[in-house]
Amino acid sequence: MDVYLVPAGEARHELYCEVAAPVPTDDTRSSLWRRATESFRRAVAEGEAERARDPSDPPRADQGRLRRAITHRLAEVVTEQRLLWHLRKETTARLFHPDSLDAERALTLARTALAADYARHRRWFIVDGLLTALTGPLFFFVPGPNIVSWYFTFRAVGHFLSMRGARQGQSVVEWACVPSAHLTTVAQVLAWDAVAVGGQGRRAQTLAEAGAALGLEGLATFVERISTRSA
Repeated sequence: MDVYLVPAGEARHELYCEVAAPVPTDDTRSSLWRRATESFRRAVAEGEAERARDPSDPPRADQGRLRRAITHRLAEVVTEQRLLWHLRKETTARLFHPDSLDAERALTLARTALAADYARHRRWFIVDGLLTALTGPLFFFVPGPNIVSWYFTFRAVGHFLSMRGARQGQSVVEWACVPSAHLTTVAQVLAWDAVAVGGQGRRAQTLAEAGAALGLEGLATFVERISTRSA
């Protein structure tokens, strides 16, 4: 598995990968877990379909406003958490990092990010687990599928799998560090004065070129999104 330590701004980095989002196969667990993971599989499939949909296409006629909003959010969650979902089954991985960082520093940053991910997903697993328990009975008498409870079930299972992936990445995975000049270019782009270097178009082009060189179709979009977050 290839994981990328992507610059996100001054002294900030985030982990990124491009792999198909895996789904749980732990069918030996309780029937409750099987039902939850079956809901999760359906939600992942819907999120992947939404992620692949051309934004110019009209929304599906059989989706109400709430369903469309939830489906859009599913697509975002699949993108954000796929790395951790995949890591939970890995024992080795390559960590591509800016060549301006030495391997030890890059690995420290990656493990720090994974520790923060573990704490965040554990917190949200508890919250969404409680919301799943509440919204199931609360919307029982509402006609049609219980979209709200289905969504929180997806979130709870997703956060549980992310917790496992973050823990696996910290304590089990053996990382091989690979320096990358293209990731250093990403850091340099984020430090540019857009006016001085030819505007946002030049920035977008350079990020797209870095992504293409690394074989990462969504890198430029990911960088633009994470670079706008507060530290």
